[in-house]
Amino acid sequence: MEFKGLCLGCMCNKGDAVQCPKCGYVDGTPQVLPYLEPGTLLKERYIVGKHISSNGEGVTYIGLDATTNKKVTVREYLPKTLCSRVKGDDNIIISPGNKLVYQDYLQDFMEIGRALIKLSTLPSIVPVLDMFESNKTAYIIYEFVDGKPLNEIIKRARRFTWEEARPLFLPLISTVNSAHSIGLVHFGISPDNIIMTRSGTLKLQGFGSPDAHLSETELTPEFYEGFSAIEQYSLEGKKGKWTDVYAMCAVIFYALTGKRPPDAVSRSYEPRLNMPAEVAQNLPAHVVTALAGGLQVNIESRTHSMEELKNQLTNPVPRRQEPKPRPKPVQAAAPAADYGDRYVDEPDYREPPRPASSAPVTRREPDYEREDDEPEISPYKYGIISGLIGFVVLGVIALIFINLVILPMMNKDNTEDDISSDYVSSQENDTDSQPKVLYRVPNLVNKKWSSVNGNEKYSNFYIRLMDEVYDENYEEGRIISQTVEAGSTVEQNTPIGVVVSKGSKMRVVPNIIGMTVPEASKALEKAGLSLGDQAEEYSDDVESGKIIRLNGIDVGKKIQAGSMINVVVSQGPEE
Repeated sequence: MEFKGLCLGCMCNKGDAVQCPKCGYVDGTPQVLPYLEPGTLLKERYIVGKHISSNGEGVTYIGLDATTNKKVTVREYLPKTLCSRVKGDDNIIISPGNKLVYQDYLQDFMEIGRALIKLSTLPSIVPVLDMFESNKTAYIIYEFVDGKPLNEIIKRARRFTWEEARPLFLPLISTVNSAHSIGLVHFGISPDNIIMTRSGTLKLQGFGSPDAHLSETELTPEFYEGFSAIEQYSLEGKKGKWTDVYAMCAVIFYALTGKRPPDAVSRSYEPRLNMPAEVAQNLPAHVVTALAGGLQVNIESRTHSMEELKNQLTNPVPRRQEPKPRPKPVQAAAPAADYGDRYVDEPDYREPPRPASSAPVTRREPDYEREDDEPEISPYKYGIISGLIGFVVLGVIALIFINLVILPMMNKDNTEDDISSDYVSSQENDTDSQPKVLYRVPNLVNKKWSSVNGNEKYSNFYIRLMDEVYDENYEEGRIISQTVEAGSTVEQNTPIGVVVSKGSKMRVVPNIIGMTVPEASKALEKAGLSLGDQAEEYSDDVESGKIIRLNGIDVGKKIQAGSMINVVVSQGPEE
C-alpha cells in the first residue's frame, strides 16, 4: 500500500523526494524478514513504518494512526526463536513443536498490555492506545513519545546534579512502584528504555515478557550491561521487584557520574563500586547510602522495593546528636558507658569568674599582672563610651533592616503572573569577581502545571515535576506546592520542584455504553479510571466490538480514582 509523500522512516511528509531530508530513509527500502514490510496497514488504521528495535519477545516499529494523523509506536509479538514469516505474507508461521510455548508467551504479551492500560494515566509511563490480535500474532499501539533516550543525553557529557536528578527520577520510581503493586516487573530498566521528553520529564518504555531479559529461557535474552542484576544471568537466581531496584539505582548512578557501572557478573567478584570523589562530595549522604543499598550485588543485602528506595532518597536519616554534658564536680568524671568508644569524656572546664563591673572585660595574658599605678577610667567616661557604642550598634541594625526588609518590599512584584521583574540584583562573587544575578521565585501554587511547564516566562528557573498526588482542595493539574518559597531570591536555573494535584480521589463513572473498547478506554482514562475485564456476548441490538453494558457498576456512580471498570462487549448477532 502506498501513501504519497509519507516517509515510512519517520512518518513525516517528505513530498516527492525519494530520500527523506529529515531522517534519510529511502523509498523502496526492502523488507527485513521476519519484520513487517514498511507500509503495511493494520486494523485498517495503523500504518507500519520501519522497525526501530527488537528483542527476544518482539519488534517495535514507527507508525502512524491514519484516523488521528498522529505518530504512534507499534509493538508486535514476534519471538524469532519460535516463529518466522515469509515474504509476501503477513501471517506468522509457528515453528514445528513450538505451538504451546508460542501461545503461552502470546498470552503473557496480551496480559502485559492489559496491565499497561491500567497504568497509562501515570506520568512516567508510555500510554497504551490500543491492542488487538491479527496475522496470528498480537499488537500493542503506544503513544509516540517525542524525546531522546537518556543514554544519548548522558553520552553527550550531560551529567546531572542531584538537584536536577531528584525531580526527574522520583516520579519514575513512583510509577515503577505502581507497576510492582499489580505484579508487573520490568526487568529491562536502562537508559535505553527511558526517554527524556522535550518537556524535560522521563518516561519508561520497554515493558514485556520477563523471559526476554532472563537467561536460559525459550526467548533470546537481552541484557543491559551495567544495569541488569546478577540474578538475571542465572536460572536459579531469585527474580522480583528488587531486580528493578538494582537497575533503577544503576541508572541514577550513571546519570550522576556519567559512568556506566561494571556489569553485575564482574561485580560478583569485586562488588565494590567506586563513585568519583568530586561527585560524592556534592551528594547528600543519604543519597549515597540509598544508591549503595540498591546496588548491592547480593539480593539479601539489597533494597527490596521501590517504595523503600524512594523513602531513602527523600528522607535523610537524622544524625544522632551527642547529649549535652551535665555539670559535674571536677573530681567526678563519669564514663560514657552506653556509647562505647564513640564518645570520650573531656576534662571539665570552669568558666573563670567575671568581675561585677558592667564594662567589657579583656582577657588577661597569663604572664602579665596589672600594675598598681595603672590609671582607672571614671564612670563618666564609661557612660560616654557606652553611649557611642550603642549609637553605632543602632546604626548597623538600621542598615541591615533597610537592606533586608524595606528594599525587597519596594522591589516586590504586585502581580503574581507578571515575572518580568524577576531580576532582583547583582552581587559580587568573591571567587571570580563576576556579578551574580539573582531572580525572585514566582508563586506557582494553584497555577496549572500545563501553563507553567515549558513556559518561556519561567525560563530563568529549572521547574520540574516532583510528584502527583490526590488532593480534594485543588483541581486536577494544579500545582499544590513548590520546593523553593515564593518571593525568595535565587540564581538562574535553580531547580524548583513542584507537586501537582491529581484531583479528587472520587471519580464519576462516565457513560461508555455504545463505545468501542479503545473509545471507552480513553473516556475512562480521562475520568481518572481504567478499563478492566472485557466479557463478550452476542447482541442483536449493539454492533460488534461496542460495549453493551457495565459489569457490576452503574453509570454516574462515584468510585475511587484508578478503579477498573469491567464491561460486556458485543459480538454482534449470533449466526
